[in-house]
Amino acid sequence: MMKENIGIVPHSRPRLTREDQMVIGSVLQSGMIAEGKLVEKFEGAVSEYLGLEGGIATSSGTSALFLLLKGLDIGEGDEVIIPTYVCRSVWDAVVATGAQPIFCDVGHDWCMTLASVRPHITPQTKAIIVVHIFGIVAAVEPVCALGIPVIEDCCQALGATRDGKLAGTIADFCIASFHATKLLTTGEGGMVLTKDKNLLPKLRELKQGNSNRLSPRFRYPLTDLQAALGLSQLAQYAISLDLRRAISDYYFAKLEGLPVQLPHCVRDHSIFFRFPIRTKKKFEVLRASFDAKGIQVRKGVDSLLHRACGINSERFPAAEQCYAETLSIPIYPAMTEEIQRKVIGACWQIL
Repeated sequence: MMKENIGIVPHSRPRLTREDQMVIGSVLQSGMIAEGKLVEKFEGAVSEYLGLEGGIATSSGTSALFLLLKGLDIGEGDEVIIPTYVCRSVWDAVVATGAQPIFCDVGHDWCMTLASVRPHITPQTKAIIVVHIFGIVAAVEPVCALGIPVIEDCCQALGATRDGKLAGTIADFCIASFHATKLLTTGEGGMVLTKDKNLLPKLRELKQGNSNRLSPRFRYPLTDLQAALGLSQLAQYAISLDLRRAISDYYFAKLEGLPVQLPHCVRDHSIFFRFPIRTKKKFEVLRASFDAKGIQVRKGVDSLLHRACGINSERFPAAEQCYAETLSIPIYPAMTEEIQRKVIGACWQIL
């Protein structure tokens, strides 16, 4: 049998099928490629998948979060608590409203906790953004009990569950991202979703404007081309999640025994958008070794937000430790068995 020509193994890659290609072709033939009926259908389908009242599609997860914050009347003088261990897009959305992002630490499972949030609450706290990072569902309910609006960031956890509850359905509001690297992709794109049906018209007006009066609007459109891909991806989503779970199970079985910490602590409440390994070895050394074998690895996050803002790192000990020790190896549903074996072999040789 001829050996598969693997080439460079990317850290992430979307699973795109023949069905995806066919629906895109169908929309192109229709001539309706801007935002239209398929976007409405996609909003309804994602809302139904999560069991929520409705959603508003946007051009990105960042714009979805911004739109939601605006819909909650959050702006100058307000504070929004976010984890320091997260991509900067969350910070971007908060700052764009004029509000002040307040950084909190995380737990040793990479997620923010009630204990890490509580010290930062002030009378100016108007929202808390709980991020389900790496596909790990954070403990949302204790944070909701604080009585402050909670937004679930499901950009890396669509379809993940904890204690039988879907991420995005525990608090009253959530956002999703459909970027090319995410679990379900429309190339670029996002969505704000909610249990509050009374909020949806306000969010729609913020995006599209009011035909009876001139007011600021935030036009972050998703196209029917993108929505068609999203609908196709959603129809096949269970398959993608099953493949991701199978790969993570394979990793757990084949990497056991390495002198590293595998993510056993989150295994029962993660969808494994990422497969994070904890190791004391220096990341730059590890990356060079994996690069030499044609495998792309990453840190858990590119940077810690508090560092970029010049805040003392001693206030974020768990985030600092996660940042120093986390190695993210490739995991995505489009991985072949040959690629999985290559990654495992490299891990044993390098780690």
